Amino acid sequence: MPSGRTHDVITYTLAPATFVGALAFWGRPVVALAATVAMIFAGLMFGPDLDLASKQYRRWGPLRFIWWPYMTVLSHRSRLSHGIMLSTVVRILYFLAVVALLATLGLYLRQRFLYGVQTTWGVEFRQVGRGMGEFWRRTDKEYFWAAFAGLWLGAAAHTVADLVVTIAKKLWQAV
Repeated sequence: MPSGRTHDVITYTLAPATFVGALAFWGRPVVALAATVAMIFAGLMFGPDLDLASKQYRRWGPLRFIWWPYMTVLSHRSRLSHGIMLSTVVRILYFLAVVALLATLGLYLRQRFLYGVQTTWGVEFRQVGRGMGEFWRRTDKEYFWAAFAGLWLGAAAHTVADLVVTIAKKLWQAV
């Protein structure tokens, strides 16, 4: 398996090609930039190695606690963490769920202790859901598709690099 530094080099090396490819596909520099930033983010902080105490995990700093359940539930290099397509979807859904739960907690605590309003988790969760839904409705979907493509490419580059090194090591040992 390549080191974290090698994965970082691969990520930075792919950035210009990602921008050019996204620009050719979408024809909009800002959308291409969104894809490129998402790819770099995936390569550095949102990739497959969040299933262990890796460089990606440590880069989350004080927020890395949000990845602890993900790390404890998924085994390293499982299809859910390192699969070419599924792993990116799993990480996005997991992250959105954590954000929704943290936002719900924040709203609940704000209403209850700052304003003294009696509220429930359900009320606050529905408010978060409405806010996320409204954000989805108002945002140009090309940005979401570009961000997903970038997140996928960053994770796929990581997984492919892992596979290439693993196969090369097996071949080397066989010789």
